[in-house]
Amino acid sequence: MDKNFCWIFLICVLTLKKFIVTFDNFNIRSAYIGCFQRLIFNNSSGTVSTVDDCVQFCKGRNTNFIALRGSECNCVGGVDSAVPSAHCNSRCSNNEACGGLHLYSVYKDKPRKIHDEIFYLNEEFAEETVAYPPRSCTLEACAHICLERNMSFFEYRHDKCGCFQNFDKKVQIPSNIEYDMCPYNGNEICSIRFLQNSIKFTTRFLYEFQRGYSSYTHCKENIVREIKDNCLEGCSEGWKGDSCRGRDCTRNNGDCGNEMKCIESTVNDYRYVECVCPYGTVRNKWDLCELFQENVALNKKPYASSAWKGNPLIDTIYLNDGVCKGISIARINDSRSAWMSVDLERFYFVGIVKIYGALGTNILSYAGLDKFVVRLSQTFDTDTRTDVRNLLKICGHGPEKAIQAGNPMTVICEDFQLRSRYVILQQSDEKFSRDDFSVAELEVYEVSCDVLNGRCEQMCNLFIQENIHFVRCSIWNDEQTVTNSFYGCYLKVSGDLHFKKAGLSYLQCRDACNSMSKSLAVMQAGFKCYCSSSLNIAGNTSMFNCKAKYYKSNLIFDDCFMFDNFCKEIRSISHSTTITTKINTTDTTETSHSTTIITKINHTDATETLGTIVIINPSNEQHTATTSEETDNYESYKEKLIIAASVSTTTFLLMLAGILGHIIFTRKDQKRVSQTSDMSSVSLDTSGAKSPDDILESVNRQLTEHE
Repeated sequence: MDKNFCWIFLICVLTLKKFIVTFDNFNIRSAYIGCFQRLIFNNSSGTVSTVDDCVQFCKGRNTNFIALRGSECNCVGGVDSAVPSAHCNSRCSNNEACGGLHLYSVYKDKPRKIHDEIFYLNEEFAEETVAYPPRSCTLEACAHICLERNMSFFEYRHDKCGCFQNFDKKVQIPSNIEYDMCPYNGNEICSIRFLQNSIKFTTRFLYEFQRGYSSYTHCKENIVREIKDNCLEGCSEGWKGDSCRGRDCTRNNGDCGNEMKCIESTVNDYRYVECVCPYGTVRNKWDLCELFQENVALNKKPYASSAWKGNPLIDTIYLNDGVCKGISIARINDSRSAWMSVDLERFYFVGIVKIYGALGTNILSYAGLDKFVVRLSQTFDTDTRTDVRNLLKICGHGPEKAIQAGNPMTVICEDFQLRSRYVILQQSDEKFSRDDFSVAELEVYEVSCDVLNGRCEQMCNLFIQENIHFVRCSIWNDEQTVTNSFYGCYLKVSGDLHFKKAGLSYLQCRDACNSMSKSLAVMQAGFKCYCSSSLNIAGNTSMFNCKAKYYKSNLIFDDCFMFDNFCKEIRSISHSTTITTKINTTDTTETSHSTTIITKINHTDATETLGTIVIINPSNEQHTATTSEETDNYESYKEKLIIAASVSTTTFLLMLAGILGHIIFTRKDQKRVSQTSDMSSVSLDTSGAKSPDDILESVNRQLTEHE
């Protein structure tokens, strides 16, 4: 096991000032957690008008989150499936954020008093990250440290917070635990013990916190990290502030990695920074972006070939009750048929099955799941006690070595076309009926094109009929190879792709590709920049998908200008050029002229009349506070005017001065002015390679001839 230690010295008092909110002093700014699609351990719900009403409603309940969806108030112990806060666009009566159509605005209403203890052992497990906070640090602060480090477990021992991902030893389940409240805050728990043994906890299922503010300092090139007032050497890339604990979306994508984008959001008139997944996906408890799917096995009818009696924590009902940490489990007690099953109650095309193992109170309790087998069937005799292994279709197998409780073991079905109602779990042939067969949780998810492309070689098509998902494979009918001068939104992009960076703006991506001498830029999901000189593309889709930054979208371009925070196409100059003036006359000696600025270039080879001065103004990449869309140093770019026929700014001004001079001259003679209404159009031949001087001379010559 890798023992890469990273020591972080913490002053958790500062952490608590940011994260801990007491009921008596509820502060909506620090209480806000985020926008989520799934609730865990929902205690109760009621109808309210404001966030404060929901806080009052959940007072006294053993939860520490409130989740609002419109007027619906939920008291919950945990949340999952995070989306950008902007998606929670419903408002309470006082205009506070109160969820969305299928989303919940989540706030922390009080410190946690129920922690997710899993086992005890008088031995340290810290593998990759160890933090040494002072005595004032709490269990909840330690959980936030380890969750931020993307670790599954934590322990608080001898004033030390340790984080670890896996464990492979025999452990014991705690009971009759003892706990100490914090001396400086009677609402906070500082330690939990069982017979003086150290308790280990899971981080994934209950804890959540604001992701824009770190639990510890991120000083530049400082392996030994600590909480301090300032970093003299500066902040690591993606962090800002005197203590380098706030994410900086303008640098290194706010240290959000390559799969999420750093954005700024405004909620309840306060600014927050978030690491968000591309549109159409959610951030799960393992900090991964995935398509939101319902567990179709949750709370459906479970069965087993035998029952284990005498222990209230062992029962078949725990097979799919939504509790994954491995203490309450399903277990069989026979050696003949040895199966567990869930009746999905209707037919599904099963794509993924996730298994959480039991807590390893002995080595056999999880080793019995080595290479476990998931089987599928349209029908199944739940009373059978015979060997059914050869009678069922195989979905797939688990890993060679099963892992301890707390993390899932995922099986992707080998055939996405199997229509099934029953999911059956059995041991491998090598382990069958010999070792302990215990399972904490079984989850089942439908097929999707997002998993292994639906097991299609080319194009995957997802269909939904009567709420049943199924996929069908087809071929791409618009495949092509592009090398330069291209603009479009496509679902499939392959070729010699060079990944530049996540979090770049469109113009930054373009410039990065130019610096690499690559003719094409690809912006995936609106924030991941790739560069190439040759691409194989297919699946032309609506430009709306690229503008919305849909997770499957790929905007391909060689150049663009910014308009409404999006990279708009710059078409060929030879297809879009007209320079015209429009002169309005009246019956009096007063005349006027008008100039129209149009920010759209149309494909046209037709000659336009001399009626409107057309200037293509490049739109700037704006710094948007609420969504923090693409940012760039565009000052030099915005000074330029893209003028039809590639006329430079200076030459164009000379042309304009000449035309206006002519207008003033003609106003002196009313007879000549009246004749201007019959002026024939003056067109510019844009097909040739004329210089700006040639164009100006041509305009003057035609005006002179008309006089």
